[in-house]
Amino acid sequence: MIEYIRGVLTQKEPAKAVVEACGVGYAFLIPLTTYDKLPRVGSEVKLLSYHDVREDSETLFGFMTEDEREMFVKLTG
Repeated sequence: MIEYIRGVLTQKEPAKAVVEACGVGYAFLIPLTTYDKLPRVGSEVKLLSYHDVREDSETLFGFMTEDEREMFVKLTG
């Protein structure tokens, strides 16, 4: 599992953030609580992650705090 990604925030929208780390842009689906805590584009950021792997897709969900991630796991588990 990918625990977190630290890099430069290159894009942010209310439901999506992109973090570039080592030349790779990682797209995260994020909750509004995380969006509200994101720094400005171009700043360094660390997003905790939940990597959802399904038969037909892979999705990264990003969170600013462990509490947000834990709640997500409980709600989707």
